[in-house]
Amino acid sequence: MRGFFDRKREINMEIKIKNNLSANEYNNLRSKIGWDTKDIEVVQNAIKNSIIIKKATFKDKTIGMARAIGDGIYYLIVDVLVDPEYQKNGIGKKLIHEIEKEVENRTKKGQKCSINLVSMSGKEEFYEKCGFKKIPFDYTGHGMIKRIEK
Repeated sequence: MRGFFDRKREINMEIKIKNNLSANEYNNLRSKIGWDTKDIEVVQNAIKNSIIIKKATFKDKTIGMARAIGDGIYYLIVDVLVDPEYQKNGIGKKLIHEIEKEVENRTKKGQKCSINLVSMSGKEEFYEKCGFKKIPFDYTGHGMIKRIEK
């Protein structure tokens, strides 16, 4: 039986990052991590309006995704999902890094932008390891959220 590190090495060597995602792939990942699925039309619209989409595949299977919305000055990472079977293999970090690279490529020389996110409770340490800082710090106040339900 192969060990953990052999499997991790195999996964990392074969991970492919793509710039597309279907609504079904999105909902499938949500379901695998225990979140509710969303209406297909709503998901299709969310994907269409995302400025950056990254999908991680392993042996042609979608095992993770991340997406961001933004305007060129501010970007907001709105989803980072990794199939629990493949977590702890660096896939989430890879997806975040790919978003950061794309934001950096979009940022004009001499300009600044920021990448923001709202972490799920208990996942803050993961994002800190990716270089994010907890709010408030220095010049910011607390992050805020308001939900609207029908």
